Amino acid sequence: MKNRKEKQHQQQQMSLMKEWDESSSTTTTINLMTDQTNQPYKYIEPKINLSKETEKSIGHPVSKIAKIMMVVLAISLPTISFVLASRVKGRLRLPFYIFGLPSWLILVPILIYFYRKKGFSEFIRSKGITALMTVSFSFYSLYTILFSMYILRPFFEVNEEEKVVIGYRSSIIWIPLVILIYLHSCVYIQHLVLSKCKMRPKLYLYLVSYPSSVFFTTMILSIPFYLVLPFIPSLIGMFIMLIPLALSLLGLYQTLITRPPNQWQVKDIYLKTSSNEEMENEQLITPKKLLKRVKIQPLSDHNEQIVDFKQPLSIIQIADPHLGPMMSCERLTEICESTVKLNPDLVLLTGDFFTSESFNPENTLEIALAPLKKLPPGKVFACVGNHDLEEGCMDILEKALKTIQCPLLIDQSVLVETRIGKIQITGFDYRNKARPQHIQEVCNAYPPIQGVPRIALLHDPGSFKFIPTDYGCMTFSGHTHGGQIGIRSDLFSLTMVGITGMPDYSLWRNGNNYLYVHTGQGCRSMLGTMVLRVGVPAEDSLLQVYFES
Repeated sequence: MKNRKEKQHQQQQMSLMKEWDESSSTTTTINLMTDQTNQPYKYIEPKINLSKETEKSIGHPVSKIAKIMMVVLAISLPTISFVLASRVKGRLRLPFYIFGLPSWLILVPILIYFYRKKGFSEFIRSKGITALMTVSFSFYSLYTILFSMYILRPFFEVNEEEKVVIGYRSSIIWIPLVILIYLHSCVYIQHLVLSKCKMRPKLYLYLVSYPSSVFFTTMILSIPFYLVLPFIPSLIGMFIMLIPLALSLLGLYQTLITRPPNQWQVKDIYLKTSSNEEMENEQLITPKKLLKRVKIQPLSDHNEQIVDFKQPLSIIQIADPHLGPMMSCERLTEICESTVKLNPDLVLLTGDFFTSESFNPENTLEIALAPLKKLPPGKVFACVGNHDLEEGCMDILEKALKTIQCPLLIDQSVLVETRIGKIQITGFDYRNKARPQHIQEVCNAYPPIQGVPRIALLHDPGSFKFIPTDYGCMTFSGHTHGGQIGIRSDLFSLTMVGITGMPDYSLWRNGNNYLYVHTGQGCRSMLGTMVLRVGVPAEDSLLQVYFES
């Protein structure tokens, strides 16, 4: 019964959206006629002069303690794993000579040459990018040796007394070995061709891109297993090593999933404000925990309070599409077409449109976003993400957004006429440094307008906590890919991003500010998508945001 009610509720919302859009067309025409700029929105003049960042930084803000911990783990984990694996002499010899030695002596120098001498752009040829891709492949190769050894271990003939490998039990060993060599080659080829910055055909995706991402992700997921596998019988250990591979294959599906519009999830978000006294009391009860996750509840749980809210504002967010190996032009086009069919009040693009493959052809993003042209002006707004600041990206992004009449809000604010009335939308620039000062400055430049609901576009959810708690805005972010790898449920949630304390997905609250972190439609790691989503499927959702009357 409950599922049937929820389905009926979603159908009612869909039909209401169509009615609202038909009824809103007259209002839009009036506003277009009365607005001197012939636009259904107008830019708000900042109250103060905003300082501009002289040198754009696309990196992630990481504390010194976190950097030290990452270095310690990067050194200690493989060291311990190799020490445990070498308890039987000779087990690592075959994988080392096939995967380790050729990778470090031959493949890595070729990789460095391609990036430094043959890279697509100055950014790709830079020392930083070359080091990133070289370290990535070298570190991955370490674990390829271990993974291969545990897969091949049942085929080793071991002298139990001397704990040394004396031969191989079966010629079948070459079957898994050939598969491992193929997967390793895919990872290397993908690392190599990412330097050329070009969208690849479907055949390449199926033969190279997808296998490389699956195997690279498998290496990451297998890391904890190496601490226990030396103490488990070889045959059982081999099957255990297939678990991270199976999870990575599931991750490929969760990364590529794109739902038809009738299967998109509808989420109701109710924005309640608190008085200063209530916020102070809450801070006394839960000190240092003003930023907290808020459970999204269905409409039936709010029936007694629904009179306190306006009609909902329907919003679709497109976050982190990352055109490239896992987000083809056709797939992003399909997402945009579904968005148009659902016909929301607002479409919010919260940044990170690119991987290194997005540059060629240059009009790929423009073609992918083309369906959004069908929406009237004043419905689509965008902010920048950190990867949009890479060399050459802004020119491509601005050109693509111009074709769909979408303002790119970089520390700018607009007043928009919507079906429920005027809405103030503020877009924040991406900053790696001096984030508290930057957020405070933008909030001071665009103070709240009395009686007008406020929306903020902020790519980095880690900066949400710097918005003054009494600012009273609904913020939309992406950036985290929902945690990328993790376990998510109503009872228990743990993701790679969540363990850092950053808001990783869904709804959060800090004082009178709300934050919705979109899981994203795409994802990125390194220059492409080497790490897949695992346990965190791509999100397709329509948000019904209720502002207090």
